[in-house]
Amino acid sequence: MNTHTVASILLSALLVAPVAHSAEAPSPPITVHDFKLVGDLGNDRASFTLTAKVKVENSKGGTLDLLSGTVALTGTGKTPPNPKWRLRAQPDRFVVVFDRGGVFPIEIKFNAAVRQQDGWSAVDFRVAPSVLQPVVLRGLAADTELKLARAARPERKDADFTSFLPSDGAVNLSWKPARPEAEGKLFYAAEMLSQFNISPGLLRQTALIDFKVMQGELNSMTLLLRGKDEVTRVSGDHVLAWSVEPAPGAEERRLVIKLNQPQKDQFALQVQMQTPLGAFPQAAEAMQLRPEGATRFAGYLRIVND
Repeated sequence: MNTHTVASILLSALLVAPVAHSAEAPSPPITVHDFKLVGDLGNDRASFTLTAKVKVENSKGGTLDLLSGTVALTGTGKTPPNPKWRLRAQPDRFVVVFDRGGVFPIEIKFNAAVRQQDGWSAVDFRVAPSVLQPVVLRGLAADTELKLARAARPERKDADFTSFLPSDGAVNLSWKPARPEAEGKLFYAAEMLSQFNISPGLLRQTALIDFKVMQGELNSMTLLLRGKDEVTRVSGDHVLAWSVEPAPGAEERRLVIKLNQPQKDQFALQVQMQTPLGAFPQAAEAMQLRPEGATRFAGYLRIVND
């Protein structure tokens, strides 16, 4: 057999022989299911409870980076000690070590370091990724400003905020109390058209009052009354109830009108009064109305002979 024939045989053997791979086949994955993260937040504290089920497909076990960041473990919750897995602390992270395959329920409690900047409180850490990662945030007022980076917009549900973490398990959360609205001093003006109808035996008075709120809001209105007339009716789109009360001054009474909702702009109401008259000729004193606390009050009087 010549040299050319031997070379041809060796080349054919190399083409049909299987190629040996030096790299080992990847181990079966470790997956996280039934994930839930619950946080209890305040201005300078942030405690969390993480519950999940971890499925280890490799019969020899494996490791999972469960939690990383500036956090401190405070407990393992209701999960009993399991001889088949253990939690190991490493720099800035916690790793779960599994000695065998299976499905393992896990619950851990931890605190996250809270940073303060420009009135915001913030935490930043990462949990093991999962397909769906709901998060519940407790201890915050309904008007709290809340930011959860790259996550679903937090929604208010009962007394909590709820959302879902991004797919990589990053928790980049910031919150601060809503700035209270400064209640400015109340300023309002009133203009009244008051008509007197004089007839035998009776003096009827109808006052139509237009209000303009320039600052603040009105939940109720008080009219100071001077005179002996009887208030018979108070009407208007925003009138809820009314009552006449004695005033500190002996010559005055107070007409207190409750409104059905706070008024911040323009509204109107009408007050009807009457007083009996004797035989003519005679002098009678008409009722005087004055809105209590009005910045400006003006108007007209009109007298009609019935």
